Amino acid sequence: MPTPPPSTGPGGVAPPDGYTTDTGQMSTSGRTISNAAEDAQGDVEDLQPTELAATDFGTVHNEHHADYSAAIEQLGAGATAMCTNLMSFAGQLGGAGQSYDSTETGATSTVSSPGSGL
Repeated sequence: MPTPPPSTGPGGVAPPDGYTTDTGQMSTSGRTISNAAEDAQGDVEDLQPTELAATDFGTVHNEHHADYSAAIEQLGAGATAMCTNLMSFAGQLGGAGQSYDSTETGATSTVSSPGSGL
C-alpha cells in the first residue's frame, strides 16, 4: 500500500513553492479576465448564424453549406459559452480574493494579539 503524502493541514492542498498572492492581485486578475471575456463576447455573438448562403458556395459546393452552417453555429455557441464561463471564473476569483482578505485579516489579528481571546 503506498504511503500517503504528508498532510498540509486543514487548508487542504499547499501552494506551489514560491507562490504568493494578495487580495489586490486576485481582484486585478479577476477584473482583467472579466473585461477580456466581456469584450470577446460582443465579437463572438456576431459569429452566428453564418452570413453565407448556399448560393455563395457556388453550384458545385452548395451541398456543403448545411455542414458549414452547422459548424459555424457550434463554433459560435462554444465561444459564447467560453466567455460566460470566463466571466463566472473571474467573479469566483474576485470572491476568493475577498475571502482571502477576510482570512488574512483574522490571521493578522490572531498573530498580533495571541491569547487575547482567551
